[in-house]
Amino acid sequence: MKTMKIEIQNKKEANEQLLVMAKSFGRKKKKKKVESGTYFESLAAVRKVLTDKRLEVWRTIRDHEPKSITDLAKRLGREFRAVHRDVILLWKIGLIELNEGQGKRGKTQQMKSNYDELLLAVG
Repeated sequence: MKTMKIEIQNKKEANEQLLVMAKSFGRKKKKKKVESGTYFESLAAVRKVLTDKRLEVWRTIRDHEPKSITDLAKRLGREFRAVHRDVILLWKIGLIELNEGQGKRGKTQQMKSNYDELLLAVG
């Protein structure tokens, strides 16, 4: 099972962690495995990005692998434009993968979830 860790950190902690990671890139020693994740400054920031509707979009992609954004919008009973916006945001934060495919009327955006579950960690 593949899990994305969503962590809440203040700016200082996030910057310190980035600095440690950057310094380790130049060394020839064995590198520690860095857990991948997405970082936010507050729970409010998480809720702005991962709204209930966007989580519903992600779950539908994960569970049903719709053939296109149009198919996804129909499954959700929402307008194409709103679903398209949510899909692009989920792609930008790395929750889903987008691949171009061929549909009945031309090219489509095929979607696949990169993760099976989300884990929220407060540091």
